[in-house]
Amino acid sequence: MPASSAKTVLETAASTSTCTPETVQRKHVFDIRGYSQHKLLGPNVYISSGAFAVGGFDWNIRYYPCGYLKPKYVSVYLELLSAGARVRASCDLTVVGQRPGAPSLVSRTPPTLFTSDLSRFAPSTSKFVKRSKLESPSWGLVHGDRLVIECVVTVFMYPTVVTWAAAPDEGDPPSDLHRDLARMYESQAGADVGFLVGGQGFRAHRTVLAMRAPAFMAGVVRGGGLGFSSGCVDINDMQPEAFDALLYYIYMDSLPAAIRDVDGDRKRELVMDLLAAADRYDIQRLKLICETALSKTLEANTVVTTLTLAEKHHCQR
Repeated sequence: MPASSAKTVLETAASTSTCTPETVQRKHVFDIRGYSQHKLLGPNVYISSGAFAVGGFDWNIRYYPCGYLKPKYVSVYLELLSAGARVRASCDLTVVGQRPGAPSLVSRTPPTLFTSDLSRFAPSTSKFVKRSKLESPSWGLVHGDRLVIECVVTVFMYPTVVTWAAAPDEGDPPSDLHRDLARMYESQAGADVGFLVGGQGFRAHRTVLAMRAPAFMAGVVRGGGLGFSSGCVDINDMQPEAFDALLYYIYMDSLPAAIRDVDGDRKRELVMDLLAAADRYDIQRLKLICETALSKTLEANTVVTTLTLAEKHHCQR
Protein backbone atom coordinates (compact mmCIF):
# COMPACT_ATOMS: atom_id res chain seq x y z
CA MET A 1 0.00 0.00 0.00
CA PRO A 2 1.33 3.45 -0.76
CA ALA A 3 2.33 5.56 2.25
CA SER A 4 -0.32 8.16 3.24
CA SER A 5 0.73 11.81 3.41
CA ALA A 6 -0.74 14.53 5.63
CA LYS A 7 -1.68 17.83 4.07
CA THR A 8 -1.85 21.09 6.03
CA VAL A 9 -4.34 23.69 4.85
CA LEU A 10 -3.63 27.25 5.98
CA GLU A 11 -6.75 29.39 6.40
CA THR A 12 -6.09 33.04 5.75
CA ALA A 13 -9.14 34.23 7.70
CA ALA A 14 -8.53 35.15 11.35
CA SER A 15 -10.70 36.04 14.32
CA THR A 16 -9.90 38.52 17.09
CA SER A 17 -11.14 38.69 20.68
CA THR A 18 -10.93 42.02 22.48
CA CYS A 19 -11.30 42.52 26.23
CA THR A 20 -11.83 46.18 27.11
CA PRO A 21 -12.00 47.45 30.71
CA GLU A 22 -14.97 49.68 31.38
CA THR A 23 -15.39 52.05 34.31
CA VAL A 24 -18.24 54.20 35.58
CA GLN A 25 -17.45 57.22 37.73
CA ARG A 26 -19.64 59.63 39.69
CA LYS A 27 -19.20 62.31 42.35
CA HIS A 28 -21.47 62.77 45.37
CA VAL A 29 -21.32 65.84 47.65
CA PHE A 30 -22.26 65.49 51.34
CA ASP A 31 -22.96 68.99 52.72
CA ILE A 32 -22.93 68.89 56.53
CA ARG A 33 -24.49 71.94 58.19
CA GLY A 34 -24.36 72.55 61.95
CA TYR A 35 -20.97 70.87 62.36
CA SER A 36 -20.65 71.82 66.05
CA GLN A 37 -24.05 70.35 66.93
CA HIS A 38 -23.26 67.00 65.31
CA LYS A 39 -20.25 66.62 67.63
CA LEU A 40 -22.68 66.25 70.54
CA LEU A 41 -23.60 62.79 69.21
CA GLY A 42 -20.44 61.35 70.77
CA PRO A 43 -18.02 58.64 69.55
CA ASN A 44 -19.00 55.65 67.35
CA VAL A 45 -22.20 57.39 66.17
CA TYR A 46 -22.48 58.17 62.47
CA ILE A 47 -24.54 60.28 60.09
CA SER A 48 -25.32 58.89 56.62
CA SER A 49 -25.55 60.79 53.38
CA GLY A 50 -28.34 60.10 50.94
CA ALA A 51 -27.92 56.96 48.83
CA PHE A 52 -26.50 57.42 45.34
CA ALA A 53 -26.01 54.98 42.45
CA VAL A 54 -22.77 54.31 40.57
CA GLY A 55 -22.35 51.48 38.07
CA GLY A 56 -25.70 49.95 39.00
CA PHE A 57 -24.86 49.73 42.72
CA ASP A 58 -26.06 51.84 45.66
CA TRP A 59 -23.63 53.65 47.96
CA ASN A 60 -23.59 56.22 50.74
CA ILE A 61 -21.11 58.13 52.92
CA ARG A 62 -20.80 57.46 56.66
CA TYR A 63 -19.55 60.39 58.75
CA TYR A 64 -18.55 59.89 62.40
CA PRO A 65 -18.25 63.41 63.96
CA CYS A 66 -16.38 62.05 67.02
CA GLY A 67 -14.63 59.16 65.30
CA TYR A 68 -15.10 55.43 65.16
CA LEU A 69 -13.00 53.79 67.92
CA LYS A 70 -10.63 56.79 67.68
CA PRO A 71 -12.27 59.71 69.55
CA LYS A 72 -9.52 62.20 68.61
CA TYR A 73 -10.27 61.69 64.93
CA VAL A 74 -13.10 62.24 62.50
CA SER A 75 -13.94 59.04 60.60
CA VAL A 76 -15.37 59.00 57.07
CA TYR A 77 -16.22 55.91 55.01
CA LEU A 78 -17.72 55.00 51.65
CA GLU A 79 -20.27 52.22 52.19
CA LEU A 80 -21.66 49.73 49.65
CA LEU A 81 -25.42 49.37 50.27
CA SER A 82 -26.43 46.83 47.59
CA ALA A 83 -27.17 43.48 49.22
CA GLY A 84 -25.28 40.44 47.91
CA ALA A 85 -23.06 42.56 45.67
CA ARG A 86 -19.37 42.11 44.82
CA VAL A 87 -17.94 45.27 43.29
CA ARG A 88 -14.45 46.37 42.32
CA ALA A 89 -14.24 50.09 42.97
CA SER A 90 -11.96 52.89 44.09
CA CYS A 91 -12.89 56.10 45.88
CA ASP A 92 -11.49 59.54 46.63
CA LEU A 93 -12.87 61.16 49.78
CA THR A 94 -12.18 64.90 49.98
CA VAL A 95 -12.87 67.43 52.70
CA VAL A 96 -13.31 70.61 50.66
CA GLY A 97 -11.70 73.84 51.89
CA GLN A 98 -14.43 76.37 52.71
CA ARG A 99 -12.43 79.59 52.50
CA PRO A 100 -10.93 81.03 49.27
CA GLY A 101 -7.45 79.59 48.84
CA ALA A 102 -7.94 77.00 51.58
CA PRO A 103 -6.47 73.56 50.73
CA SER A 104 -8.59 70.42 50.49
CA LEU A 105 -7.86 67.18 52.34
CA VAL A 106 -7.95 64.03 50.16
CA SER A 107 -7.97 60.33 51.11
CA ARG A 108 -7.56 57.95 48.15
CA THR A 109 -8.55 54.28 48.24
CA PRO A 110 -7.09 52.21 45.35
CA PRO A 111 -9.22 49.63 43.50
CA THR A 112 -10.71 47.39 46.18
CA LEU A 113 -13.19 44.52 46.26
CA PHE A 114 -16.34 45.67 48.06
CA THR A 115 -18.74 42.98 49.31
CA SER A 116 -21.96 43.19 51.27
CA ASP A 117 -20.34 42.01 54.53
CA LEU A 118 -17.64 43.80 56.57
CA SER A 119 -15.74 44.49 53.34
CA ARG A 120 -18.37 47.01 52.29
CA PHE A 121 -16.45 49.98 53.76
CA ALA A 122 -13.45 52.02 52.59
CA PRO A 123 -10.94 53.25 53.59
CA SER A 124 -9.73 50.55 55.99
CA THR A 125 -8.65 53.04 58.68
CA SER A 126 -10.79 55.06 61.08
CA LYS A 127 -8.11 57.78 61.27
CA PHE A 128 -9.46 59.96 58.46
CA VAL A 129 -8.27 63.26 59.96
CA LYS A 130 -7.53 64.54 63.46
CA ARG A 131 -10.37 66.72 64.69
CA SER A 132 -7.89 69.36 65.90
CA LYS A 133 -6.53 69.66 62.34
CA LEU A 134 -9.99 69.65 60.81
CA GLU A 135 -11.12 72.51 63.07
CA SER A 136 -7.90 74.53 62.80
CA PRO A 137 -8.65 78.03 61.39
CA SER A 138 -5.41 77.90 59.40
CA TRP A 139 -6.75 75.00 57.31
CA GLY A 140 -10.20 76.50 56.68
CA LEU A 141 -11.88 73.10 56.31
CA VAL A 142 -14.74 74.00 58.67
CA HIS A 143 -16.17 77.44 58.05
CA GLY A 144 -19.51 78.91 59.09
CA ASP A 145 -20.21 75.71 61.06
CA ARG A 146 -20.22 73.81 57.77
CA LEU A 147 -18.26 70.81 56.49
CA VAL A 148 -18.37 69.58 52.89
CA ILE A 149 -17.24 66.07 51.90
CA GLU A 150 -16.92 65.08 48.25
CA CYS A 151 -16.74 61.42 47.27
CA VAL A 152 -15.70 60.29 43.77
CA VAL A 153 -16.51 56.60 43.21
CA THR A 154 -15.09 54.69 40.24
CA VAL A 155 -16.67 51.28 39.59
CA PHE A 156 -14.68 48.81 37.49
CA MET A 157 -17.23 46.84 35.52
CA TYR A 158 -16.56 43.17 34.77
CA PRO A 159 -14.73 42.89 31.40
CA THR A 160 -16.78 42.14 28.33
CA VAL A 161 -15.20 39.88 25.70
CA VAL A 162 -16.22 40.77 22.16
CA THR A 163 -15.34 38.30 19.38
CA TRP A 164 -15.30 39.50 15.79
CA ALA A 165 -15.56 36.87 13.08
CA ALA A 166 -16.50 36.76 9.43
CA ALA A 167 -20.28 36.58 9.50
CA PRO A 168 -21.66 38.34 6.42
CA ASP A 169 -25.17 36.96 6.90
CA GLU A 170 -25.63 38.34 10.41
CA GLY A 171 -25.79 41.97 9.39
CA ASP A 172 -24.39 44.93 11.26
CA PRO A 173 -24.10 44.81 15.06
CA PRO A 174 -26.68 46.87 16.99
CA SER A 175 -25.91 50.51 17.69
CA ASP A 176 -24.12 51.24 20.95
CA LEU A 177 -24.46 55.03 20.73
CA HIS A 178 -26.70 55.02 23.81
CA ARG A 179 -23.91 53.37 25.83
CA ASP A 180 -21.42 56.01 24.71
CA LEU A 181 -23.79 58.82 25.70
CA ALA A 182 -24.47 57.14 29.05
CA ARG A 183 -20.74 56.88 29.70
CA MET A 184 -20.28 60.57 28.85
CA TYR A 185 -23.11 61.49 31.24
CA GLU A 186 -21.74 59.40 34.11
CA SER A 187 -18.05 60.31 33.79
CA GLN A 188 -18.46 63.94 32.54
CA ALA A 189 -15.15 63.41 30.67
CA GLY A 190 -14.59 66.29 28.24
CA ALA A 191 -17.48 68.35 29.64
CA ASP A 192 -17.00 71.93 28.45
CA VAL A 193 -19.95 73.91 29.82
CA GLY A 194 -21.11 74.41 33.40
CA PHE A 195 -24.45 75.38 34.93
CA LEU A 196 -25.35 76.75 38.36
CA VAL A 197 -28.91 75.87 39.44
CA GLY A 198 -30.12 76.69 42.93
CA GLY A 199 -26.58 76.63 44.27
CA GLN A 200 -25.76 73.24 42.68
CA GLY A 201 -23.26 72.83 39.86
CA PHE A 202 -23.77 70.70 36.73
CA ARG A 203 -21.52 70.03 33.72
CA ALA A 204 -22.36 68.96 30.18
CA HIS A 205 -21.00 68.72 26.62
CA ARG A 206 -21.84 71.45 24.13
CA THR A 207 -21.97 69.02 21.18
CA VAL A 208 -24.52 66.79 22.94
CA LEU A 209 -26.68 69.80 23.84
CA ALA A 210 -26.49 71.11 20.27
CA MET A 211 -27.50 67.69 18.89
CA ARG A 212 -30.27 66.81 21.35
CA ALA A 213 -31.61 70.21 22.42
CA PRO A 214 -30.62 72.89 19.89
CA ALA A 215 -33.08 75.47 21.26
CA PHE A 216 -31.65 75.02 24.77
CA MET A 217 -28.11 75.33 23.38
CA ALA A 218 -28.96 78.47 21.41
CA GLY A 219 -31.08 80.19 24.05
CA VAL A 220 -29.18 79.37 27.23
CA VAL A 221 -25.57 78.47 26.43
CA ARG A 222 -24.83 80.68 23.42
CA GLY A 223 -27.24 83.34 24.63
CA GLY A 224 -25.74 83.36 28.11
CA GLY A 225 -28.82 82.12 29.96
CA LEU A 226 -29.82 84.45 32.76
CA GLY A 227 -26.26 85.35 33.67
CA PHE A 228 -22.89 83.93 34.53
CA SER A 229 -21.47 83.04 37.92
CA SER A 230 -17.96 81.60 38.48
CA GLY A 231 -17.69 80.66 34.81
CA CYS A 232 -21.05 78.81 34.84
CA VAL A 233 -24.36 79.63 33.19
CA ASP A 234 -26.92 80.66 35.82
CA ILE A 235 -30.31 78.90 35.54
CA ASN A 236 -32.79 80.63 37.85
CA ASP A 237 -36.12 79.26 36.63
CA MET A 238 -35.73 75.55 37.49
CA GLN A 239 -35.20 73.40 40.55
CA PRO A 240 -31.87 71.51 40.68
CA GLU A 241 -33.62 68.12 40.64
CA ALA A 242 -35.63 69.07 37.55
CA PHE A 243 -32.54 70.42 35.76
CA ASP A 244 -30.65 67.21 36.59
CA ALA A 245 -33.57 65.25 35.06
CA LEU A 246 -33.45 67.49 31.96
CA LEU A 247 -29.74 66.72 31.44
CA TYR A 248 -30.39 63.02 32.09
CA TYR A 249 -33.08 62.98 29.39
CA ILE A 250 -30.83 64.79 26.89
CA TYR A 251 -28.20 62.06 27.27
CA MET A 252 -30.35 58.97 28.02
CA ASP A 253 -33.64 59.71 26.18
CA SER A 254 -35.64 58.76 29.29
CA LEU A 255 -36.54 60.08 32.73
CA PRO A 256 -34.24 59.18 35.64
CA ALA A 257 -35.35 56.80 38.38
CA ALA A 258 -35.17 59.74 40.81
CA ILE A 259 -38.32 61.13 39.14
CA ARG A 260 -39.97 57.86 38.04
CA ASP A 261 -39.87 56.42 41.56
CA VAL A 262 -41.06 59.53 43.43
CA ASP A 263 -44.73 59.61 44.39
CA GLY A 264 -47.30 62.24 45.25
CA ASP A 265 -46.98 66.01 45.22
CA ARG A 266 -43.18 66.04 44.94
CA LYS A 267 -43.30 64.07 41.68
CA ARG A 268 -46.00 66.37 40.28
CA GLU A 269 -43.94 69.42 41.19
CA LEU A 270 -40.80 68.10 39.46
CA VAL A 271 -42.67 66.91 36.35
CA MET A 272 -44.45 70.25 36.01
CA ASP A 273 -41.11 72.05 36.25
CA LEU A 274 -39.67 69.67 33.65
CA LEU A 275 -42.65 70.13 31.32
CA ALA A 276 -42.23 73.91 31.41
CA ALA A 277 -38.55 73.52 30.48
CA ALA A 278 -39.36 71.06 27.67
CA ASP A 279 -41.87 73.53 26.21
CA ARG A 280 -39.49 76.47 26.64
CA TYR A 281 -36.62 74.65 24.87
CA ASP A 282 -38.78 72.83 22.28
CA ILE A 283 -37.94 69.28 23.42
CA GLN A 284 -41.17 67.78 22.15
CA ARG A 285 -40.73 64.12 23.12
CA LEU A 286 -39.85 65.06 26.71
CA LYS A 287 -42.88 67.34 26.77
CA LEU A 288 -45.17 64.47 25.72
CA ILE A 289 -43.64 62.19 28.38
CA CYS A 290 -44.35 64.83 31.04
CA GLU A 291 -47.90 65.35 29.74
CA THR A 292 -48.58 61.60 30.01
CA ALA A 293 -47.14 61.44 33.54
CA LEU A 294 -49.28 64.36 34.71
CA SER A 295 -52.46 63.04 33.08
CA LYS A 296 -52.13 59.86 35.17
CA THR A 297 -52.10 61.82 38.43
CA LEU A 298 -55.26 63.88 37.96
CA GLU A 299 -57.33 64.23 41.12
CA ALA A 300 -60.06 66.59 42.27
CA ASN A 301 -57.60 68.83 44.12
CA THR A 302 -55.06 68.96 41.26
CA VAL A 303 -57.18 69.23 38.13
CA VAL A 304 -57.38 73.05 38.08
CA THR A 305 -53.61 73.49 38.47
CA THR A 306 -52.93 70.83 35.85
CA LEU A 307 -55.32 72.29 33.27
CA THR A 308 -53.91 75.79 33.84
CA LEU A 309 -50.42 74.43 33.18
CA ALA A 310 -51.64 72.53 30.10
CA GLU A 311 -53.19 75.69 28.61
CA LYS A 312 -50.10 77.79 29.35
CA HIS A 313 -47.76 75.33 27.59
CA HIS A 314 -50.13 74.25 24.80
CA CYS A 315 -50.39 70.62 25.94
CA GLN A 316 -52.72 68.50 23.82
CA ARG A 317 -52.83 65.37 25.99
